[in-house]
Amino acid sequence: MSSFIRKTQNWVDKGLITQQQAQEIIAFEKDRKPFLSLFSIILFLGVFSIACGIAAIVSSNWYSIPSVVKLSGMFLILIAMAGALPMIEKKRPVGFDAGLFFFMLLLFAAIGLVGQVYHLRSDSYKAFLFWSGLAFPLLFLTKRVLFGWIWEIIFVGAVSASPWGERFFRFIFDYFRASPLYFSFLGVVVFFCLFRVRKAALFVVPLRTISFVLGVWFLFCGRNFYLLYDTMETNSIMLLSCVTAFGFAAFVWKYSGFNLQEKQALWIIAGLYALFFLFPLSKDTVYFSELLILIAFIFVAYCFREEKTARVLGVITAFRMLSAFFALFGSLMYTGIGMICSGLMILGIAYGCYKADGYLKQKLTAGGQAHE
Repeated sequence: MSSFIRKTQNWVDKGLITQQQAQEIIAFEKDRKPFLSLFSIILFLGVFSIACGIAAIVSSNWYSIPSVVKLSGMFLILIAMAGALPMIEKKRPVGFDAGLFFFMLLLFAAIGLVGQVYHLRSDSYKAFLFWSGLAFPLLFLTKRVLFGWIWEIIFVGAVSASPWGERFFRFIFDYFRASPLYFSFLGVVVFFCLFRVRKAALFVVPLRTISFVLGVWFLFCGRNFYLLYDTMETNSIMLLSCVTAFGFAAFVWKYSGFNLQEKQALWIIAGLYALFFLFPLSKDTVYFSELLILIAFIFVAYCFREEKTARVLGVITAFRMLSAFFALFGSLMYTGIGMICSGLMILGIAYGCYKADGYLKQKLTAGGQAHE
C-alpha cells in the first residue's frame, strides 16, 4: 500500500488527479479486500487442516463404511455447499470463489466415489470429460480467469488423451509436421482475433494467452523441421497457409476494433508470413526470418500500446540474437577477446533496445492516438 500511496502522490504532483481524488482512491483500495489476504490464507489453512483430518478419519475406516453412507454423505455435502454458496456470493466474494473451487473438486471426488462403489471401469479421460460437463455451468458464476484456465487445461487434456484427440494429433503430425511456420501464424491469427474481445473473458483470456505463446514457440521450431524452408511436402499446405493469410488480412480490414495504424501493422505481419510461405529459406538462413518476424511483433505491440508485451518480445529477440552469436563464435568465448566481443555485443543490443523503445513509444503511440 505504501508504494501505491507514493504512486498516487506522484499523480497529484503531475496534475493528473486532485488531492481529494487521491485520498478517495487510497480509501477505496484500503477497504477493498484482496483475494489473497492474510486472513484468507489463514482461513484456508484452517479449513484445509479440518478437511485433511476428516479425510484421514474416513480413509482409515473406509472399508467398514457402508456404500449407502458413503454416497449419501458425499451428496449431502454437495447439496449443503450448493445451498451455502448463493448465501455468501455477495457478502463474501472471496469466500464464494474459494467455495466454488472446492465444490468443483468435490464434483470430481463424487465421480470417483460412484465409480468405486459400483465398480465402474472406465478410462481416465472419460471421467475428466464428464467432470468438464458438470463443472461447465459453474464457470458462469464467477469472473476469476483462474477458473477458466483450470477448466480449459483439464478439458483439452482429456480430449487430447481420448482416441479422437490421438487421431487428430496423429493426422496433424503426419500431414503438417513440416510446417511449424503455419502453426505459428495460426496462433498469431487466433490471438489477434480474440485481442479486443471483452465478453466471456473467462474463456477468451486463456485461449488468447496460449495462442500467443504457441505462435512464438512454433516460430522457433523451424530450425528443427528445416524441410519447411527447403520445400513444402505438399502444395496444399502452401495453399492453406496463403488462404489463412488472406483471410486474416480481410478480417483485419473489416474489423472496426482496429484503427488504421493497427491494421497496417497486422498486414505487415501477415505479409511477412506469406513471404516465407511462398519463398522458403534454407536451414542456415531461417534465423533471419525468425528475427524479422520477432521485430515485427515488437512493432505491432507498440502500435497496440502494449508496452509490457513489447518488452517481453524485445528480451526474446535479444536472447535469440545472443544465442546465434554464441553458436557462431562459440569457440571464441573461452578467450579474453571473445569475452570482450560478447560484452560489446550485449551492450550494443541493450543500447539498440533502449533507442528503439524510446522511438516506438513516442512515434507509434502518438500515431495510434491520432487515428482514433
